[in-house]
Amino acid sequence: MIFRWTGSALVEGAEPSTPWSVVDSWLVDEGHVAHWERHCRRFSDHLPGAAGFLAQVPHCVPRAGRWFPRIEAHGTELYLRLRPAPALRTETVLWIPPVPDQREQPHIKGPDLAWCAQLRAQAGELGADDALLWTEPGQAVEAAHSALAWEDDGRVMFVRHPRQLPSVTAAATRALLPDAGEREISVAELPHLPVWVGNALHGWTPVTGWVTAEGERRVPDALPSAEKTRRLIQASGR
Repeated sequence: MIFRWTGSALVEGAEPSTPWSVVDSWLVDEGHVAHWERHCRRFSDHLPGAAGFLAQVPHCVPRAGRWFPRIEAHGTELYLRLRPAPALRTETVLWIPPVPDQREQPHIKGPDLAWCAQLRAQAGELGADDALLWTEPGQAVEAAHSALAWEDDGRVMFVRHPRQLPSVTAAATRALLPDAGEREISVAELPHLPVWVGNALHGWTPVTGWVTAEGERRVPDALPSAEKTRRLIQASGR
């Protein structure tokens, strides 16, 4: 179901005829939303004047059940798309694609979403859940639909890279983990470390497998502990 913003209300509408320029999405689980205000801020950072629209969005999302709504800007038109949430993962397998990050506007969620979805579809054909984004000379950025974190000597670490999308899940988690750090990390390092990926739909999930560019499946040298995973999940508000 799609709702269109009239300037004063959200009404049922038709499928937009133009491509989106900015989107945002989040999980609604029996009425609970983690960090709604952060999603609003990320969306409105690129769309001044969206406050009225955002104030009405929660009233159109059912409180019963599990939903994965998406807000969309198509030029000056604003829409809410109601979608049932897909099955949630408790672990993730990442594919390392043979080509580097091709996004044209990596700091805005929306313009490159189709490319990221295509990359994830390729990952699925190889038995992976998501794809790792990287830049030359082999520096990890994030996953196509998730932020990255790993454990280093007992400390939770986040990726530092100039091409990252501002992640609501990572920002909310870091705000409650004052001992967390960040640094650049190479793609080659990641399979040897306990790694998580995190997003608004699945929360934080441990990376339990890697798929190389050639399609070879590899088991990580180390897996995140259940205790550390619970800590990340709690810090993310899930």
